[in-house]
Amino acid sequence: MTVKGSIEDLTSESRAIPIRSGLRSQTTAINVTTPRNSEGHGIGPVRSKATSSALKTPTFRVLLLHGGQVPHYRVPVYNHLRRYLREQSFELTVTSEGIQPGNRTLVEFDFVPMHLSVRNIMGLVWHGRFDVVIMFVDMRHLYLFPTYVAVKGIMRRKMVWWGQGRDLAEPDAVLKNAAYATEHALCDAIILYAEHLKKYVACRFHHKVFTANNTLALTYPGLPPGNKEKVLREFKINTLKNIICMGRFQKRKRIEQLVAAVRLMDRLDIGLILVGPDTEGVLENVEGANIYKLGPIYDDRRFDLLSAADIYCLPGAVGLSIVDAFQCGLPFVTEEGDESAEMAYLKHGENGFVVPRGDVRQLAKSLLLLLDDNELRMRFSNAARREGSVNASIERLCEGFVQALRYATSRSH
Repeated sequence: MTVKGSIEDLTSESRAIPIRSGLRSQTTAINVTTPRNSEGHGIGPVRSKATSSALKTPTFRVLLLHGGQVPHYRVPVYNHLRRYLREQSFELTVTSEGIQPGNRTLVEFDFVPMHLSVRNIMGLVWHGRFDVVIMFVDMRHLYLFPTYVAVKGIMRRKMVWWGQGRDLAEPDAVLKNAAYATEHALCDAIILYAEHLKKYVACRFHHKVFTANNTLALTYPGLPPGNKEKVLREFKINTLKNIICMGRFQKRKRIEQLVAAVRLMDRLDIGLILVGPDTEGVLENVEGANIYKLGPIYDDRRFDLLSAADIYCLPGAVGLSIVDAFQCGLPFVTEEGDESAEMAYLKHGENGFVVPRGDVRQLAKSLLLLLDDNELRMRFSNAARREGSVNASIERLCEGFVQALRYATSRSH
């Protein structure tokens, strides 16, 4: 079978494409038919014909290919991104294997759940008449490079890469880095999680690199004044000053360092609040009169608890938890040694501290400094809120996407 014949097989008849939008349980289908001329022959996809009635400018159809399942915290991000892109004449659709179970957020973006394979992706791109495909796919997915061949090489669509530049857990992996470099070469634009990750992209590609600071779409209004003690009582927390760590507890986060620092302080007025699922059993032997293991807490209740605490501490593997912390005005304390995109938000000596890796005494000293100096903690808290509202804002992420998409769609090759 020829390549041309393969595309015709995919597009020769009407096909129902499931779209999930609106309520989480709502699934509908839209029929997309290949346009035909007066003689009944297929005339191929019609691209960039939709227009914005308000702006009278072409609307480009964008498909975000999300490998695996969409995690629940990405759902509000994609909701906001879809609205923002629409205002800039880009119509966003997301496809993946599904959405992570337990999602509590209304799905407002156009969503196509399907088994991701090269054939299915080609069919969706063709029938959906997409102009641009954003690749948000890990190396472990076998359809990754065949999709580049099909969508970029055969179907001649624009492609945008989104990620961290390379695998930050294995930054020196030669073969994997060569694969990333190949992706960067194939794409029309590159979106990075943070500006400092540009060092992982070859200089010859810097002209097409754009930054969309990795963040969350948060709408928490804040804890009303005077409610801090009420929240602490609700969770049976009776310590006056509290350090919190929230998220999925894993070995790479080095929680044992935090526990050791709290024990070294030996202060009955200081509590350690641990919130989240213990997926690797790292908290099994963590006990103490001033240690509160609360398990998973969701929705605004977790933000109420964050707002009722005084400091956020995560010794290792800093990720999007810093965005949650800064949203609630919590200074952030961590150890050096782990690179992440989100570490760009932490300004040592301004909104948090970065201490030497493995130095429990310095970790305890930094935590005590913030806990006992109310004026310093308030200054750090205000700086954390500013960082969260500016550099970690969802608008900053959306701006990066718009810049990359405009660049990709303006290229004539």
